[in-house]
Amino acid sequence: MDFTIKEHYDFSDLLALTKALRAPDGCPWDSVQTHASVRRNFIEEVYEACEGIDQDDPAHLCEELGDVLYQVAFHADIEREAGRFTMDDVVDGICKKLVARHPFL
Repeated sequence: MDFTIKEHYDFSDLLALTKALRAPDGCPWDSVQTHASVRRNFIEEVYEACEGIDQDDPAHLCEELGDVLYQVAFHADIEREAGRFTMDDVVDGICKKLVARHPFL
């Protein structure tokens, strides 16, 4: 697996890393996962983010939001591989929904 080590990463790096981990020459565990096999992980990460909120712990919340974001990227990458949708489609859909729900924009 070829991935550049950096001091700081951005959203595009997360998507590239997710794709690299799921590639045939990537992580053996990540590459065979399905929506169903990581469903429980997704739920657990959301609960852990809620713990960070309940504890009013910004460092914990930040870390857990990252885990939730990775889960979203992971599931979107499974769909990208299947040719059904991409992370860009996810982002486009939520932006359109927010704009439609907030007519003052």
